[in-house]
Amino acid sequence: MAFEVNLIKFLQSGLSTGWLSFFQVITLFGSWLGLIISFIIIVRKRGIMAILLLLSFAFAGAFNFIIKNLVCRPRPFETYDFIINYGGENGFSMPSGHSVCVAVLAVFLIFYLFQNSKRKSVKILGTIFFVLFALLVAFSRMVLGVHYLTDVIVGLLEGTIIALLILLIYNYKKVKFLNKAKDKS
Repeated sequence: MAFEVNLIKFLQSGLSTGWLSFFQVITLFGSWLGLIISFIIIVRKRGIMAILLLLSFAFAGAFNFIIKNLVCRPRPFETYDFIINYGGENGFSMPSGHSVCVAVLAVFLIFYLFQNSKRKSVKILGTIFFVLFALLVAFSRMVLGVHYLTDVIVGLLEGTIIALLILLIYNYKKVKFLNKAKDKS
């Protein structure tokens, strides 16, 4: 725990107004803004994928709410008066909801990329971009003083697992449906 507190303290020390504004904007992509942008990208070619994205986002949000209220971990700024709440957050800390959501979005955008791009280089670079962007959003939560490192790690894992499970179930059902249709013809 001391490492996590010292990490946030280090990240907030010497934080300029420009960097603070940057991280306050970046963190928005782990919320409804990221969902709306991702939904628009995906719905253009894959309507069912967009619906699955919304379902995953809603399920992840509900599951995260339950976990937060079971763990009841206070936010860093509530426990340590030298940590500043630059994110304007309240409620419990563990796990980071923004990290959960950005992980769901990253998994869906990577899946979408693999479904719609034929170029291997686009798939690789896109995957790297989405993973790094998810990590940047998670990092912003610590810079803003609203989450510990373990909060964002658990959030990223939770979001990734939920998105992958929903996509696996969807693909399983799709293959089963296609095989059933094939057998009938």
